[in-house]
Amino acid sequence: MILFARDWNGPSWADRSRALASLGLFAGGVPSSESSVGDLFAHLPAPRVRAQRGWRVARSRSGWPALLSGWIDNQAELAAELGLAGASVDAATLYAEAVERWGARADARIIGSYCAVTCLPDGRVRLARSPWGGKSLLYHDDGAALLVCSIARPLFAAGLEKRLRPGEIDALVSMRLPDDRAGLFEGIWQVPHGAVVTLSPGRAEIDRWYDPQALGPVRLRRDADYVEAANALLRDAVGHALGAAQNPAMTLSGGLDSSMVCAEALAQLAPGKRLKSFTFHPLAEWDGAVPAHKFGDDRPLVEQFARMHPGLDPQFVDNRGIAFDDRAAQVFAACDAGYPARVLGSLFHGIYDAAARAQCDWLLTAECGNLTFSNGAPWAAAEFFRSLRWSQLWQLLGAVPADPRPMWRRIAAQGLMPQLPARLRAAIRAAVHRGDQLADRYANPFLRADSRLGELRREAAIQRNIMTVDRDESRAAYIAENYHAMSLGGEVIHGYEQVFGIRLRDVTAYRPLIEFCLSVPTDQLVRDGESRWLARRMAQGRMPEAQRRNRLYGEHNADWHARLTPRLGELRREAERLADHPQLAEVIDIGALRAALDDWPATTPANPVLADRLRFHLPAVLYIGRFLDFETGRNPQ
Repeated sequence: MILFARDWNGPSWADRSRALASLGLFAGGVPSSESSVGDLFAHLPAPRVRAQRGWRVARSRSGWPALLSGWIDNQAELAAELGLAGASVDAATLYAEAVERWGARADARIIGSYCAVTCLPDGRVRLARSPWGGKSLLYHDDGAALLVCSIARPLFAAGLEKRLRPGEIDALVSMRLPDDRAGLFEGIWQVPHGAVVTLSPGRAEIDRWYDPQALGPVRLRRDADYVEAANALLRDAVGHALGAAQNPAMTLSGGLDSSMVCAEALAQLAPGKRLKSFTFHPLAEWDGAVPAHKFGDDRPLVEQFARMHPGLDPQFVDNRGIAFDDRAAQVFAACDAGYPARVLGSLFHGIYDAAARAQCDWLLTAECGNLTFSNGAPWAAAEFFRSLRWSQLWQLLGAVPADPRPMWRRIAAQGLMPQLPARLRAAIRAAVHRGDQLADRYANPFLRADSRLGELRREAAIQRNIMTVDRDESRAAYIAENYHAMSLGGEVIHGYEQVFGIRLRDVTAYRPLIEFCLSVPTDQLVRDGESRWLARRMAQGRMPEAQRRNRLYGEHNADWHARLTPRLGELRREAERLADHPQLAEVIDIGALRAALDDWPATTPANPVLADRLRFHLPAVLYIGRFLDFETGRNPQ
């Protein structure tokens, strides 16, 4: 993580020493820092690293100072272009040289996942984030004091008043994706990924230099060429990740994504070196219930995979004692973020604990697998319909497991409907899917219908299909949705790293791999009814055939009923405390929360609407309440 502070016109209100101490809170000491002509630079390269004696901020050869958090993958190529080949140059120095040489186009030439601060010779400050989920970077600038940090906590420690934005609270409660510029707090802004923000006193110029819609199509001669190219990019991504680690480990599921990354990592390890993997699985009390199109226990598939790869040391955790709110207060303190999706993210806490105990320095993941080589092309049905490829459309929709609808309804919902104007689609869905059942699955069903957010239930209801989420109408819509989502929540990764003392890296969030996989023809991703066709071809010989051909998706929270049922009394008390909550009482239906808990089923419900309501929405509302209480200092006890 990084911290930068500047007083624009002489001493300001900002207490730099407190900000510096706050940055090192979980490291147990003040991080490395340097003060220079009114500026403060600080760097915490790992969550538990103490200050380095004699540390100095990186500078270009002309003296431009720069901070960088994250990594640059094409360092060797950049160093050669900048005349630094053979020199021992760190990423921040290389970045400063790139900005000095190439100016506004520097970030377009850099491949990696990072955020950066560069002080320009004209007195302005340049903030940047790489595209596709670059490291988070937040800032406050009131014309007197400028504070920039990877997380919000040091800004408050410096003296900035902590006040949540009302609009961001509404976004949390309604479970919408927030704005990519506004932070959760008043006075704090976020640098969007794929953008540069240049600051002068009280003024910000934003250059969103990266356009994900500008990706050109990739067209190769043979089907096999796409597999070869994707394998080469995966090989590069894994090589860069392993090159930064001394004792790496993998999160490993029974699906295609992490298994592919793991197989490639094993192939690249030095002879005799082994790789640890960590997999969570359901509690023994789990009743075995799982949706028909999913599987609930990854362990059997991972064990088969491990038998095929003797260099793997698989470890399994059942997360006993870990629930949706596990170490919530610590995570809030670490990153000042309480997004509702975190109630599902707690599944990884047992893995983080195990990796920390094993003294792993990097835990590698494959969270962008479905965006890259394992992409199922959710726009395919609409594209096949539009381009009159009826056979491909029929085979694709006919192969969807556990879809109870007749084929004509599948074609209407996923082929025809995306072709219609948005208002007409909304009107048709409103007429076909009456009532709130649909909203219960895709919006927060515990919003009060008579509140300012009540209409959002209905809006969500008419955007989705009753059994299966409608596929995107186009590749462009899919790219836009995912690009926006990846801009958000980066500070949570820093929160996890501080709380658990490990570093996290999504190997599949490698920009060249993302761009390639989003640019190949749709029929390289799905063909003849085979979903995720590119991944299945890449996986030949790398995993057991039963796993490679498995059409089911993992249900990673399958044992939610067994985890929540023993806590019903506690959950009821938390729900009651929301009745007079200053931010939530007017928008949350407390009666609906009570009814959901009073009617708690004896076993895992088969109805997906009810299951989503109880396993996700209900704990998410309570989690948001906890977050708001933490940030406002409210003590409902």
